[in-house]
Amino acid sequence: MVRKALKLSAAVALLFGAAVSLSAYDKNPPFKLSKLQPVMYESDGTTIKAYNPATDYRIFVNYELGMHCVGFEMSYCCVIPPYNSIQSQAIKTGKEGALPALITPNDNKKLYYYTKDNSYSEGNKMKYWSVMKDVDGDGRMDGAGDNVANYVWKHLFIYKDLEGTKPAGATKKDRLYVGKDIKVKVDAGPTGKSIAGGYLEYAGKDGGNIVFTDTLVPGVTDIALKLTASHLWDALGLPLTAFNDSTRRGSIRSVTERDFQPFQKSTVQLHDQNGRPIIDHGQIAEYFGTNPVDIPNCYACHSREGKAAKMAREEGLKSSDEEYNYWKTYPDESEYMARLSEASINILSLHDKHHGTTFLSHYDSTASSNRLGQTGEINCADCHGDNVSGNLQEPRPGATGYKTVKAKTLTEAIHGFHLGMVPMPDGADRSQACQSCHPTHFQDPSMNDDTNPLRVSDRYGEGRFNDKDIRTSGGGCYVRRDAHSNPNAKPPFFLNSVGKYLLANVSTKDEKGKDTKELRGLYCTNCHTKIAQDLYKHDDLKDAATQEGKTLRNKDLKTIVKELTKGDMKQFNALIDPKTTGKNEVQAYYTEHESATLVKNVGKDGKLDLKPWNHPTGGNVPYAAASGGNDWWLSAAEPHCADCHAAPFVESMGGDYFPIDQNNKHSLYRYSKGHGDIACQSCHESTHGLYSTRYDGKNRTVDITTHEQALQYSPDGEYTGPVTCAACHTVNDKGVPVQLKGTAYENDYWASVTLAHFMRSGDQKMGVKELVQKFPYKKSAHIVETTWK
Repeated sequence: MVRKALKLSAAVALLFGAAVSLSAYDKNPPFKLSKLQPVMYESDGTTIKAYNPATDYRIFVNYELGMHCVGFEMSYCCVIPPYNSIQSQAIKTGKEGALPALITPNDNKKLYYYTKDNSYSEGNKMKYWSVMKDVDGDGRMDGAGDNVANYVWKHLFIYKDLEGTKPAGATKKDRLYVGKDIKVKVDAGPTGKSIAGGYLEYAGKDGGNIVFTDTLVPGVTDIALKLTASHLWDALGLPLTAFNDSTRRGSIRSVTERDFQPFQKSTVQLHDQNGRPIIDHGQIAEYFGTNPVDIPNCYACHSREGKAAKMAREEGLKSSDEEYNYWKTYPDESEYMARLSEASINILSLHDKHHGTTFLSHYDSTASSNRLGQTGEINCADCHGDNVSGNLQEPRPGATGYKTVKAKTLTEAIHGFHLGMVPMPDGADRSQACQSCHPTHFQDPSMNDDTNPLRVSDRYGEGRFNDKDIRTSGGGCYVRRDAHSNPNAKPPFFLNSVGKYLLANVSTKDEKGKDTKELRGLYCTNCHTKIAQDLYKHDDLKDAATQEGKTLRNKDLKTIVKELTKGDMKQFNALIDPKTTGKNEVQAYYTEHESATLVKNVGKDGKLDLKPWNHPTGGNVPYAAASGGNDWWLSAAEPHCADCHAAPFVESMGGDYFPIDQNNKHSLYRYSKGHGDIACQSCHESTHGLYSTRYDGKNRTVDITTHEQALQYSPDGEYTGPVTCAACHTVNDKGVPVQLKGTAYENDYWASVTLAHFMRSGDQKMGVKELVQKFPYKKSAHIVETTWK
């Protein structure tokens, strides 16, 4: 009874943020130093015994969006255009106590990129440039550049360059529109970077790849979108597919699910100014990063015996069956591709029936090409605003082929409808739909069929985890892959009170609510929540790393629950771990979304005079008033590390990438930087694929590439957690940078990690004495002790 009472007391303390007395944590690193170079050197008359980094250079490679969910056959419609970036940071490591340094063009170096075994797209991997579409609006599709690849980007423009230059006196007539004035080259992205390889562009201290777009507010135009974060090298928006050169045989008609390799290896080499590779310890200085790309699983429900296909037949719609039958007359047409075409026509026919559109008014089931006739390909963002492609206006100006209307935001329209029609509850009433609809392919091709017991849904979209836990399924960009869903993830987790609540009530519970022996982790719906959005709205920060200012994030759970749900713990749980049964809070997350305040208007008599969102006077102007995409995909509506993790394990201050993020708020993870202007993604990898990723063998794992990527920086050839200090710094036997010698930090690996997260841009220029005064050891050690789990 006493033991039970103590256990209950500890649980209550954990949930409500009370200080939990922990035994002293292990100050040693969770890795060995066996791959490093032992070294002895003199410093200020003292002989230092330490370990040098294993290489002279480190190159970190990642991608800003986590997993790009995009079609590769766009003859019929395009939800999101192809767009995968290769982002990188290169570092000259610090040997014998020297400080590491970011490499910039001033170092007479440049970075060459390519994707291993993936050098082209158009042809037997993709139909994009070969799909006709009226770009210039002359009512024809025979003009130069009349194709989908140009059409989908033509709402974006520049005046002179991708540095955001607007010459004095420039007007609308001086705009250069992407796709119209600046044609998109075959196998290249909208900024001209080719999938075949080339040199990355350096964004500099202010960021780069700046394009302009207009808003829903007539007087607010020329909004600059900074697409690349500061201090990054970048190849933006590559039209990458999930198919490798060496295995893609035959025409695009022959693609099967066993052709998919969704975790591509994007590679970056360090070159000198003459284009010669730099040799580092006898090898070319070359590293790879995982670049995820896959196709949404629409075909499962929208073809053959899927729910939507059956519904169309019941409503007398026959065009999708005609589409399937036509393609099956081709001897090389795979069942998968026939169903993929059928699904596209099924979606368009149901849209016509239920929403009064006329997408199939010129459909010809016998045509060998351009089967939608003069309508051309359907670009969903023409009516549905979508921030992810920079389309802030709805309907999109210059749309051709059909009448456009102002429709729901694309994210809300798709998620809200489908989560109502097919909520797909698992054994815990969490929606299987997230993992079933979003990319579901495994890296191991043999696992991409129904014989794989870990596959989320069957070939007709029926959930296979109805009485089990969806988190034990596999495939796709997240489940059983990311650190948050990796059952082998180890503490410290550095959690705030919300994070501790999720650990105790979600991550360590099974589908029946019982304790588990290993982590089940978080699901998609535990991060994309109303709670996350409410926490953002309550922020008015002065310093993100310390959370100085107004915020709920550093409060105990009782205070947070009182503020967000008026003390209703049941409601709080329903919002932070939403289920599809009852009210269906998973669907309500989209359909009941309240837009965040973008700016304040202090203008009088109908005039615009816009001020920051936290200006003391003026009327609120929500994102929805200016953007057809509302605030989806932007900082206001996205999850943040700061939702669950204690400071300083949080994002940077926002404002440098407005309107994507905002002043006095947390920025997005993909824009955030730590000490030495190192991107968070450089050490932790991209969203939805964070180290450590699950590894259960080459033939079973969801994604072996990110595991292999982590090993490139491992100090012992085994550790695959976040990149360690030892990757770039000379370290002592605790893995702590030798710069901290003589301070209390030098014998505490985890406190030194905390210090590194406190440090932000400019802090690396301080002397060690000044640094440890600003961020004292006791404070860092206390954070480790109280936030370990």
